[in-house]
Amino acid sequence: MSKVYESVNNQNQIQEAEKNFDQVYMHEKPYTGKAPVKGTYKDSAMTLIKGYVGSGILAMPFSFYVGGWLLSIFIFLISAYMLILCVHYLIEVANAENKEDQGLTEVAEVTYGEKGKQVTKVILIAYQLGKAVAYLIFFISFFAHIFSNADSQSGAGNWIYLIMAFCIVLPLSFIDNMARFAKLSLFANTLILIGLVYITFYNFYQILEGDGIKENVMNLAHFEQFPMIIGVTAYGFGVLPLAFAIRVTMSEPTQFKNLFNVVSYFNLGLFLTFTLLSVWGMGSRMESQQIILFCLDKSPLSYIIQICYAFGLICSYPLQVLPAFQQIERIEKLKSYINPELKYSSFRRLAIRSLINLILGLIGYSIPKFAYFVNILGAIGGASLNFIFPILIHKKYFEKDELKRKSKFTYYGILTFGICGGLCSFIYTIVKLTSH
Repeated sequence: MSKVYESVNNQNQIQEAEKNFDQVYMHEKPYTGKAPVKGTYKDSAMTLIKGYVGSGILAMPFSFYVGGWLLSIFIFLISAYMLILCVHYLIEVANAENKEDQGLTEVAEVTYGEKGKQVTKVILIAYQLGKAVAYLIFFISFFAHIFSNADSQSGAGNWIYLIMAFCIVLPLSFIDNMARFAKLSLFANTLILIGLVYITFYNFYQILEGDGIKENVMNLAHFEQFPMIIGVTAYGFGVLPLAFAIRVTMSEPTQFKNLFNVVSYFNLGLFLTFTLLSVWGMGSRMESQQIILFCLDKSPLSYIIQICYAFGLICSYPLQVLPAFQQIERIEKLKSYINPELKYSSFRRLAIRSLINLILGLIGYSIPKFAYFVNILGAIGGASLNFIFPILIHKKYFEKDELKRKSKFTYYGILTFGICGGLCSFIYTIVKLTSH
């Protein structure tokens, strides 16, 4: 009898250890084993805003410029609305399950089993690491723009800029819990807000001056460029992986839908207003520059604003790599290698993350165009995670629930838009990159 009790007790201890280990890598509990940190409504809102207003908004004016602002408004609003709707669908599934640690891969597992979980995990990792590469491309371009006035659209600058970017972002990538980003997000949001306000007033000044305003305003539509708008929108507004990472760390996950709606529609207005003013005020300058921040004049104040915005984005880098590290560090072989119970586990984990960051930096160094990379990332990863997966999961989960099941027109309409839009954006970007 005692042997049976001992066996059961050991099994319970093993299960508890696995649960604790998984909590570390779902970032419900910090890696150090300290008490879990839960995010408040306000803290979570700040982090989500930071996830939206990052590098995507800097590429949006270029996409509106090449596509024509009138056509771009139409495509942007449709794309953004569908992206928001898809997050709503996955929140419905997660709320229906009502389980702790209900992340994106767990929702996929509920509907499509282990295969669905693994496919989602692979694409999630690739997409989030791709967003991290986009940030590194920006950092390298920023340092080149500030220190040498070189061609800041290219990642092929001096190696020193890559090393500078690597030294800054590496320490930030070791933060473990999304809820711990609250103060950092507030600081980053303040820096970025300063940059956006300055650029907005600068745009007003350019519009009032009338320098090229007529040409910019008459730039209404270029239908052959519509894939650029879809891809950049999917990148800039495709926050589903980050949204679920934030939801897991909220003290009241059921409040997340309301929080997401408030933040999303606020950013919808922000994106649209900022982008239109940028196109009307500085549209002609974007023929030679894809990042609107670098279209400012070369005055000391402009350089200060650019530095503020860049540091705001640097604080956003952990938000991009954390969901990917979350999944990578739960791979079975790595779990046993970096188990907190083992000696030097922290050092091993640091080495793995440093290696991943180094690889991302080398990829970013070799990419020639920021906006086109953002577009192709939105076309592949953004379309898969933010359009296709939510519809397939929601459709299967609620297939027998007539109240929550949507119409076939809704399901297949969003699927068609996501697949066709993503494919067109991918082909468009490949053609543009190979023609340069």
